[in-house]
Amino acid sequence: MSRALLALALASLSACDAAPNGARPPVTLESLKNAQFRSEWTASGTARLTDGVYTEAIVPGAASEVRIEIYEDRYALGDLDGDGVADAAVVLASRGGGTGTFISLEAVVSSDSGPRHAASAFLGDRSQVKSVVIASDTITVTLVIHSDTDAMCCPTVNATQRYALTGDSLVRTPEGG
Repeated sequence: MSRALLALALASLSACDAAPNGARPPVTLESLKNAQFRSEWTASGTARLTDGVYTEAIVPGAASEVRIEIYEDRYALGDLDGDGVADAAVVLASRGGGTGTFISLEAVVSSDSGPRHAASAFLGDRSQVKSVVIASDTITVTLVIHSDTDAMCCPTVNATQRYALTGDSLVRTPEGG
């Protein structure tokens, strides 16, 4: 194969990876693992993940730390804002040095500068997320949550929750919707 044909073939392959017509790049798992999220757990109010994890000392020199991590196997890609470009719903676990593990659903939309955190919904302390799906602009989460009598270690209630991204909020929709 001539060098000119090889160069043309390589250029065609790299063009396949680019966003069409200058469109925003889609959100991917790799971009989520290094995205910035708003967080009530951090001193600055934001947490920039690095390889899926963020840590911050609670008090300088103390052993306890804030730890926020992405559940890499609990995310979904799909269009949440109607622009035709892949957005994401991802689960984060936040720990503040105690026994709680606070689980949240995060909506992330594509933007010119990469993934942009759009909204959050609290799913519970130590809730167990089984799956996250995006279909028809709706995020569906299947999870196990606590009953009024469950110990914090051991939720027992199977649940399905649906959310729609409305502006900068994740709004829970009726179970049938």
